[in-house]
Amino acid sequence: MNDKFKPLERSEFIPDDSLNAEAERHLQIAIQACIDIANHIIASLGLNRNFETVSEVFNELAKEHIIDGDFANIMISITGYRNVLVHGYLDVQREITYDNIQNRLPDLAQFAKYIEKFLEKKA
Repeated sequence: MNDKFKPLERSEFIPDDSLNAEAERHLQIAIQACIDIANHIIASLGLNRNFETVSEVFNELAKEHIIDGDFANIMISITGYRNVLVHGYLDVQREITYDNIQNRLPDLAQFAKYIEKFLEKKA
């Protein structure tokens, strides 16, 4: 994810339409990549893929000890933000986008570390 958003102050980010649109799109793609990776792992392991919601993939990874349960809940929360972006349930609050840029990027990086560890064990 682009580091150009991180150093911005809330007062710079919130009113800027271009920055908001760009940040939303980057977050959407990054979160969707995590969901897609989870789905690929679940499929490759032959696990249940009959989920009611897209975020349940993270619970399945936790059941398989690929990620821990608390972290699954974090990813479920992040997926909720992605759902708002994708489905337009609500107007996206710029404050939430800013908070996600400032606070959730390490969670996405942590997901990558969990997956890397899983893949190393499988190799």
